[in-house]
Amino acid sequence: MIDLNIKNAFDLAGLRATRLTLGKNDALFRAGDPVVRMHYVAEGQIVMLRTLENGQELAVQRAGPGNLFAEASLFSDSYHCDAVCVTPVVCETYDKQEILRALEVPEVALSVLKAYSLQIRDLRSQIELRNIKRADQRLLTYLNTLSPDKDGWREPGLSWKDVSRTLGLTHEACYRALAKLEKEKRIERAAGRYRLVYP
Repeated sequence: MIDLNIKNAFDLAGLRATRLTLGKNDALFRAGDPVVRMHYVAEGQIVMLRTLENGQELAVQRAGPGNLFAEASLFSDSYHCDAVCVTPVVCETYDKQEILRALEVPEVALSVLKAYSLQIRDLRSQIELRNIKRADQRLLTYLNTLSPDKDGWREPGLSWKDVSRTLGLTHEACYRALAKLEKEKRIERAAGRYRLVYP
């Protein structure tokens, strides 16, 4: 989801952003770090990861250009996840206390509320995906959400490790599901692109 209306609201409120440049695999913050800023992705991809008891990393949120992320942390003292760059990233960060003051302005608060209602819709879709029990069905449903080109090819634009995290699967389970779908001729695969095959 593009959160440009939130950024515009912040700009309108006169909030000053600090620009940060990060490399691939750099951490913007780690679980337990104090929350002092809110982050907007200008370029690149960041994923918020929570490490489960079994050591598996679960992608809690993914943010790309035009997205604010870790919004729930605005009302927390510390982060509950790690924010790791999937690609090189340029972020604009805003002071937490300035944001809280800006939210007292009705127009700013309404813009933020509107954007977050759209984000809730997107998160519900992600929850629906993760509730699909079989890995092959979960992966097929995910591929079906990607926009096809004119020839029906779909491209995730992410590594399979990142797709696995998004789906809440281990990357081994994701690869097995991919191989199963291809063996059953439910998808075609070519150079990182996928085409659904309908009976």
